[in-house]
Amino acid sequence: MPGITRDVILELAKQNNIPYSEDIISLDALQTASEIWLTSSTREIIPVVQLDNEIIANGKPGPIWQTMNQLFQAYKQSRP
Repeated sequence: MPGITRDVILELAKQNNIPYSEDIISLDALQTASEIWLTSSTREIIPVVQLDNEIIANGKPGPIWQTMNQLFQAYKQSRP
């Protein structure tokens, strides 16, 4: 879904050569994902560590989330 935080995250990924794609994702794909995260204007970047009572990867935010969160926090601090 469109949103300000989402737009910033996509731009930061592009600027930092972090590959991304936008597509419709099946539940099967989500259940086998190594990382899932959501964006929100009020909660920023939210790692999803459990889906339908199933742990995602190791149950902790993944390295791509870590990178994107650091980039987003730096972006916020650079804004007047």
